[in-house]
Amino acid sequence: MKRKKILGKTLTFVLSVLFCVFALLPIYTAAIIALTPYSNLLEPQLFPHYFEWQNFVDAFVLMRSKLLNSFIYAASATVLTTVISVPAAFALARYQFKLRRFIRFMLLLTQMMAGIVILPALYRMFHTLGMLDSPFVLIIVYTAVNQALVVTIHYGYFASLPKELDEAAAIDGCNYLQLLTRVIIPISGAGIAVGAIFVFVNCYNEFVIPLFLLSNVNDYPLTLTVYSLLSDTTIRWHIMAATSIIGIIPPVLIFTLFQNYIIKGVTSGAVKG
Repeated sequence: MKRKKILGKTLTFVLSVLFCVFALLPIYTAAIIALTPYSNLLEPQLFPHYFEWQNFVDAFVLMRSKLLNSFIYAASATVLTTVISVPAAFALARYQFKLRRFIRFMLLLTQMMAGIVILPALYRMFHTLGMLDSPFVLIIVYTAVNQALVVTIHYGYFASLPKELDEAAAIDGCNYLQLLTRVIIPISGAGIAVGAIFVFVNCYNEFVIPLFLLSNVNDYPLTLTVYSLLSDTTIRWHIMAATSIIGIIPPVLIFTLFQNYIIKGVTSGAVKG
């Protein structure tokens, strides 16, 4: 028994190390490229031979306004998605009404559909309305695309809350809005934070939607800025790698700062009551 326990721990450790190496290898490779001068990019390097920090300076100058654009788009869509999804998910979790199961099924069904399928239709619609190349439209599309996922996440959390809370609030004379704002939301910070973080990261990393809907370079998010470094004649690999490394810092910081909320929010719905 003791030997099996040691073997299990060893296997877990080895698999954990392999997983970390697999996850960090692309970042390590990008870091080596980002530190290499353009003229030496073709040299094979297992460990960095150069430390061209100017690449990061040039990358930051190129991306600083686009980084702000990405943050504004993602944060705006996160707030809007949360405001809509929280009452919708709470109503689905707490109240019995016709088409309730159908709505839940449709929410799950939309998660199986590739987002790019609807983009041509969205492009044609916004083109007809004269609303293309608008950051506001981009935020609206971000919100719509992420709505089903966040409602599903919040539904699982709200369904785990004891219904005695609703009964106690009703005795105190609370209506639906008061129950939601004064009772449910204050104790549901972890569950709401999980959905908000997923929306922010999804919107921050989105590439295809802004590629369809934006043409003004000044409104580009960071993902399109990285893509713009590709041309017919040359690829600025060193700047692209430096831009990518700088660009992953915000989502990494968010996950690091809010990891306790993520763990609490994900596991809180595992046990009901």
